Amino acid sequence: MCVIASLPRGKNITNKSLDQMWNRNPDGGGIAWIQDGKIQVYKTMKLKEFKRKFKEVTSKYGDSDILVHMRIATHGSVCIDNNHPFHVDTQTVFAHNGIMPIEFHPPAKSDLSDTRYFNKVLLQNMKPVALDDDLFRTALGDIIGGGNKLVILSANKKLKQDSYIINEHIGQWVKGVWYSNTAHVPSTYKGIKFDKTGSVVTQTQDALPFDERVFVPDSCDISHESYLFDEVDEMEFYSTMIPLEDMANVKVQEQMDNFAEAASRMYIYDTFDDLMADLAIDYKEGNFYCVDCKRQVKAIDGGIKRACSPTCSCFEFAL
Repeated sequence: MCVIASLPRGKNITNKSLDQMWNRNPDGGGIAWIQDGKIQVYKTMKLKEFKRKFKEVTSKYGDSDILVHMRIATHGSVCIDNNHPFHVDTQTVFAHNGIMPIEFHPPAKSDLSDTRYFNKVLLQNMKPVALDDDLFRTALGDIIGGGNKLVILSANKKLKQDSYIINEHIGQWVKGVWYSNTAHVPSTYKGIKFDKTGSVVTQTQDALPFDERVFVPDSCDISHESYLFDEVDEMEFYSTMIPLEDMANVKVQEQMDNFAEAASRMYIYDTFDDLMADLAIDYKEGNFYCVDCKRQVKAIDGGIKRACSPTCSCFEFAL
């Protein structure tokens, strides 16, 4: 998956975090900012150039919001033209994280990415002032589905703010910066120890809900301690979305393993949360559901079976 960072005025990202973000998303990067009342965009395929420009932009123009995107290609070739952010109009740009619903996939043999095609057929046909309407932003989030996030940056003086985040609740705020995901953050995600009855004995920082973790100053790294694991298997995946008591349930663990095995044919995930975000699935009381239509999702031999109807934005996630 790609990563978006939306920096409110005065916020910044460390060099170390930029390196981590790029290493996970190495197919090019882009920055957008507001300079003298106008939108500016910079794109590059080189990390060194990206970091140099990022430092310049944050130091000179950090009094307004800044938009950052680093890409890992899913549709379209690896090239500057397919790098985000993209212009909606002369005053507005946006970046996207996720895989657009099939309705916004480009025609066969097209070199457009799904994001650029979505911009062409939808965003460029909207009135930018609609972004101040809560109902419009909610509807836009419903249209792209629970597996997708957008950040829109605008210098349009008719708008009430610089940045608008679509499906904000699916991303995460870290030290005042919103990230579409934190897959770039190094973590073992093996921080739970169970006793023989299945009760939780200890848990490291990695096993805490995201908003309860303690972050090292000037870094996106999660502080954690090492624990010895005796008489218990180390867990390859941990999810902040699944209650601790459910994590000790053998049937839930089997489902997680089956999802991981099926999804690995498409992409290797570091965490189960990343897998759930990419496949737009949620968890409740021992079962997994589509985040959009709330119908059940199961991992079976050969892939993932969804009960979504063809009209659901997540229908195409079936593997």
